[in-house]
Amino acid sequence: MITGPPGFDKSRVLHAFADSAVRSGATHLSAICLRNEQNISLGVIHQVSQSLSAVPGETPPALKLLQEAVFNAGPRGIRPEDLNWIGVTHGLWEIITNHARHGAVLITIEDVQYADSVSLDILLHFINRLHSANVFMVFTVNEGPDGVPLRIQSDLMHHPQCRRIKVAPYSSSTISRIAQARLGIGPDDPLADAIHQVSGGNALLVRSLIEDQQNAGGDQKELVVDDGFSGSVRTLLNRIGSTPLRVLRAAAVLDASTSPPLLAEMLHIKQPAVVRTLEWLAEIGLLGMDGFRHPAAREAVLDSIEPDVLKELYGRAAQLLHATGVQPTVIADHLVAASTKHEPWALDVLREAADQALATDEYELAVRYLRYAADLCSGTDERIQVTLALAKATWRINPSTATMYLPMLVQAARDGRLPARDVHWLLTCMLWHGQYDEAEEMFALLEQAEQDEGQEAGGAAAWRLAADHWLASTHPPVLHRLRGTYKPAPLREGSERHPALSYARTISALAANLRNGETEAALKTAEKVLHSVQLEGCNIELVEAALFCFIYSDRTQEAASLVENLCAVAERRSSPTWLSVLAAFRAHIAELRGEMMEAVEYGELSLRTLPPRSLGVFAALPLASLIEAHTEMGQYQEAEQYLRHPLPETVYQTRYGLHYLFARGHYRVAVGQAHAGLSDILKCGTLMRSWEIDTPLLIPWRLGAAGVSVVLKNNARARKYLELHHALPHGHSPRIRGFALMVLASAEEVGRRPPLLRKAVDMLQESGHKMELAHALARLSHSLAALGETDKARLIGQQADRVGQRCHAEPLRRSVQHAFESDFGAIAAGNDQNALSPAEYRVASMAALGYTNREIATRAHITISTVEQHLTRIYRKLGVNGRNDLPRLFSSKEFGTSGGGVLVADDSRHLPGSASVPG
Repeated sequence: MITGPPGFDKSRVLHAFADSAVRSGATHLSAICLRNEQNISLGVIHQVSQSLSAVPGETPPALKLLQEAVFNAGPRGIRPEDLNWIGVTHGLWEIITNHARHGAVLITIEDVQYADSVSLDILLHFINRLHSANVFMVFTVNEGPDGVPLRIQSDLMHHPQCRRIKVAPYSSSTISRIAQARLGIGPDDPLADAIHQVSGGNALLVRSLIEDQQNAGGDQKELVVDDGFSGSVRTLLNRIGSTPLRVLRAAAVLDASTSPPLLAEMLHIKQPAVVRTLEWLAEIGLLGMDGFRHPAAREAVLDSIEPDVLKELYGRAAQLLHATGVQPTVIADHLVAASTKHEPWALDVLREAADQALATDEYELAVRYLRYAADLCSGTDERIQVTLALAKATWRINPSTATMYLPMLVQAARDGRLPARDVHWLLTCMLWHGQYDEAEEMFALLEQAEQDEGQEAGGAAAWRLAADHWLASTHPPVLHRLRGTYKPAPLREGSERHPALSYARTISALAANLRNGETEAALKTAEKVLHSVQLEGCNIELVEAALFCFIYSDRTQEAASLVENLCAVAERRSSPTWLSVLAAFRAHIAELRGEMMEAVEYGELSLRTLPPRSLGVFAALPLASLIEAHTEMGQYQEAEQYLRHPLPETVYQTRYGLHYLFARGHYRVAVGQAHAGLSDILKCGTLMRSWEIDTPLLIPWRLGAAGVSVVLKNNARARKYLELHHALPHGHSPRIRGFALMVLASAEEVGRRPPLLRKAVDMLQESGHKMELAHALARLSHSLAALGETDKARLIGQQADRVGQRCHAEPLRRSVQHAFESDFGAIAAGNDQNALSPAEYRVASMAALGYTNREIATRAHITISTVEQHLTRIYRKLGVNGRNDLPRLFSSKEFGTSGGGVLVADDSRHLPGSASVPG
């Protein structure tokens, strides 16, 4: 008798023994017992008889009697009086013993616990006569939680003729040997331990895991658990019996909450029986100390349950878990899986579970709970609150999806069922998607709430003020339609103490920055917010306003650092909306700083995380950055692809649309459509003036128009735009001043350009905006070349090429390379570069560019005497007669630098903190 749990290779042991016996000349008679054939009388004996040989043309009487009995058996089986017991039993035994006279006879029965009772009686008759015949019998039997079936135990296992072989699970060393042979792994490979851990030594599961590894192919370092394993688990489910199957299914439903008391109550089974069953399920490799050994095993069990039965189990589990007071999220998971109506407590549990999920940034889970909770709501106010929570949670995942909940909430706002804070949130949602009619209605409701007497009036006033400032700075046409001008109504008494007022002040800082050039106060407010803000689903415009305060103050380095910190928080919180928005900011900042590859990387990340449709009108910002970056890099087809992205028509009524228009204008000029490009730029100007946010720190449209006018050979018009720019009361940052000087130089006679361009280079170096710096250097190089100062022009051209290379600005690089027919990126390193100290190198480079000793001293923060001493040593080390030889030497291929011949800020030969390019 070979015994053991299902999947322990009992049949393989039996077949191996039978094959060996047949090779030795034995006659093999066999039968396989099946659970669903247990009621077929004589089914097993009939299988055995099929293997018996007879005299040709003659059927022994016993076989005839057996065949007749099987043929005549009714639905209830064979009655004792219908069977010639003695004739069948004695006759069959006689046939078997006749075979045994010519050699051993082996009778094997698989899963004898499923044998029909009549066959079992006949087999027992044979067993009682084994001592007198050359006949051997080998049976396999499954051991369940309570051992083997009682009759098998009493009649067969305890029979004097019986010898029992109990099959044990594979040990870790056995599995290691099998894995080495089948998978070619080493003896210490952790893969073998992983197979042992997941299978529990169950032979069937071990084989399936090895097959999964083989099917996966390649050199797998980690265990692959795939369809083979899941299929083997399902096979075991058909073999373990009804009670273990019920316990296993209930354990799969309860999952981490599984315990013997809960299982006993859920299944109405006595607890000791549950404990025995759990221990047995652990023995056969399905369960471990903490539940299922692998999630795939649990999934296979759940997949085996009929949907209606599974829902019923989840519902029963939810009731029991609620009674025991476990975590709301655990109960909620079971409630949602049951997807049926429940007791009144279900709604409260689901809402509490959603709050917990949001607190741990599990937004998808929170949405799942809230969707189900919405179906359980019975009252209007209840449904509104759940829908509001659902909309806010969904917004963090995808703002476009959240719009499906907004109509109901808008109606609730109209009915006065929402507080001012939530009406303000609805307003921002409508603005995000460019739904201005609804946005104006929400604004009117805020104003109406402000006029009402009561506790909410002060809060409504504060939220209305925040909306005032946000509309003025980001959606000016909406405010103009509502009010005609930006004059925030004064706050009513009590508003100054409301928490929403600090929110409003941050938004107002952006408005003040754009309208009045108020920088320092705006930055203080913005920095405070960005260091303390929580990335929630209803304060995106707060973070936007604070970041734009830095960007529109030309503090892009600080902005980049602040965004990076926020991105780290967003990564931990895993909100797609926040990740997309912050990636868009990183793209915009990178583009402003001339870091074009980074701008493309972050812009693509933003649109990959959320498509433009989900980003609403805000999508114009990352699209603008991508268009600008690809244009500067000469990748015009890529830029054109982003121009094809559809945007809401209302985007041109937003501040984001200004960035998009300016980027499109830049692209059109670059591809030879200068008039169309100028039209876009001038449209920016028209909108900015009418919206009263006309600052070059937002969009330097006058400088852009002046630059295009130069391209169109209309220098007079260019000077007109430059004059208009210089008349502005604010917005003259180093970047804008440098840009203005560069454009002004382009509109001047060539002889007047170098001084202006040198100043532009100084300003742009100070600002840290590399792209404009590269353009200024390139123009300075071309100007010097036109004036015949070839050596200086070549040196400046090399610098422009190096800065342009770092910006990946290929059109600019081609312009300076073609001008001098020289490969500026491959300046060979000579023998003289290491002769100069970093301080000497810097002085030499400025002297080569024509700076006086006084100018060098000022820029290097040293005395004139020190400059003179440096120059004396430089001439001696380089073997030149004076400073007039330096331009030739610095531009020649015989003199290189560790930075590739380009004098830039991060060149290792520069003094710490030195300016990157001497003007």
